[in-house]
Amino acid sequence: MSGAVIIARKELKQLFSSPIAYVALAMFFLVTGFLFFSLVGVYTTQVLQLQGTPPPDFNPTRIIFSPLYQDTSFVLILLVPVLTMRLVSEEDRTRTMELLATSPVTSTGIILGKYLAALVLVLVLLAVSVYMPLSLAVIGRLDWGLLASLYIGMLLLGGAFLAIGLFASTLNENQIVSAAIGFALLLLFWVLGFAQQASGSTVQQVLSALSFSTHFTNLAGGVIDTQDVLFFLSLAGFFLFLGTLALESRKWR
Repeated sequence: MSGAVIIARKELKQLFSSPIAYVALAMFFLVTGFLFFSLVGVYTTQVLQLQGTPPPDFNPTRIIFSPLYQDTSFVLILLVPVLTMRLVSEEDRTRTMELLATSPVTSTGIILGKYLAALVLVLVLLAVSVYMPLSLAVIGRLDWGLLASLYIGMLLLGGAFLAIGLFASTLNENQIVSAAIGFALLLLFWVLGFAQQASGSTVQQVLSALSFSTHFTNLAGGVIDTQDVLFFLSLAGFFLFLGTLALESRKWR
């Protein structure tokens, strides 16, 4: 585990000493900020149209933040491949992978270290995004339980996305190709939720069980189900395992 921590520190230094992390932060907050203010405008319009006491089910947190983070999850599909494309591909390009492979750090430690570094960046994104609910909490009451479910869902979703993007980075030394593979895999898992609507009952259940959108929609609705949590954790673990195998196979080439 100490090897993974060393790798993670190295990756974090490289991330924050290059423009990648800052461009990612800027793009993330530009898009989410626009979506946030647009949804606040929609909520304000609905309040003005009520012209009286809001109904019991009129929940500002659900109206603003549930669709906000569902849209943000798609932003991550575009952002994560850019963040992960260089994690292993860069080592191939600079010919430093051979040094890592012959170091005391195992392939598992290398993959975990790089994954932890990328996960820290996603945690920073989510932590800074707290300004959105806090800015509304000053002037009104929010459903903090729903918000907690949303942030747990975003963290689980981001963790699974990163594992897939990292696996894609182990497949090719070209960063653009790695990003394209990662984006294709993420998009495939996302659209499975739409494909299941046109399938038979058995196929529908399988596709629904494998879809990101199905499991994240439950969390975005405030329902923390162990099945949804286990899905994201299992998927992240599976692709980290595949990434470790891909890295280990290089020793036999």
